[in-house]
Amino acid sequence: MKLTRVLVVAATVAAAVAIAPQPALASPSGTGWSGSWKYTGGTSIQVTLDVPGAKLVANGWDALGARAFVLNVSDTVADGKCAYVKWTAAATTEHWACGNGTTVQVTGLPTSTNAITAVLCRDSTAHNNKTNCNVIDVPSSYTDEFIRTEGNGARWHYYDASEHYDGGEDWGAWITVGNVGLDYFGWDDKASVGQRSIQSWLTFSGPTCGSGTILNATPTSTFSNCSQYTPIDSLPATRVTGTAWGTACAWAIGAPNPPKHCVRLRVPQPS
Repeated sequence: MKLTRVLVVAATVAAAVAIAPQPALASPSGTGWSGSWKYTGGTSIQVTLDVPGAKLVANGWDALGARAFVLNVSDTVADGKCAYVKWTAAATTEHWACGNGTTVQVTGLPTSTNAITAVLCRDSTAHNNKTNCNVIDVPSSYTDEFIRTEGNGARWHYYDASEHYDGGEDWGAWITVGNVGLDYFGWDDKASVGQRSIQSWLTFSGPTCGSGTILNATPTSTFSNCSQYTPIDSLPATRVTGTAWGTACAWAIGAPNPPKHCVRLRVPQPS
C-alpha cells in the first residue's frame, strides 16, 4: 500500500507540471532547511529541525499524552556562530551549542501535556543576534489521543541540488494523520515579495473521511471527502504570501458527530 501510494503521487505530480508555474531562483535559497515530527511507536516521538549550520534532534516518550524529551542541539559549521534552540512546552527554555561539530544534550526538561513549539536559529557567541530561524509545532496528544498513532506526523524540506523533480518545485511538505495524507509543494517564484505558488493533493490509504486545506490562500484551496479507498484528490492550485500553512484532518466514516483529528504544518520562508 505504501509503495503504491508513493507511485500514484509521483505520477500525478508529473502530470500536473504543465500547469505548474516555472520557478525563478528562490531568494534566499532554502537549501538545508527542514523540519519534522513523527510518532515512531505508540509511546515514542521524534522532532527535528535544520538550518544551514545548526541542527536539533529531540527524542521523546509519550505516556498517555504526558511527554518528556531529550534535546540534542548541534553547531555544524565553523563560522564563529552558535546553534540556538527555544523549546516551549510546559515552559520556555533556551539552549545553545557553540563550535563546529559541538553537540549539547539537554536532559531534565519538565514533562508536559501541552503542544510543543521548537525554534532553531543561528546566533552570535554573545547570544544577541539570532538569524536564520526555523520553527515547527507538535500538537498535544493529551487532548487528542489519536495524534499519538504510530506514523502520524508532519515534515517538510527544501530540495537541494542533488534532487531533481520535473515540476521544478523548491520544497515539499507532507502531513499524515491516520489514513489521510496532505502533500503540498511550493514554488518560491516571487520570493522577493514573499509570494509562493502551491500545488497540493489529498490522499487516502484506507477507509476514512478527511480534509486538506492550504490556509490563508488565494484563491481558497481546500477539499474533503469520505471514501473506503480513494488514492488521490487534487486541491485547487493557489498562492500564499509568507509562511505556507497546511492542515489535514481525519475522522471516522459514518459515525454520528465524529471527532476530527487535525494536524497543522507551517513551512517558513528562509531568512
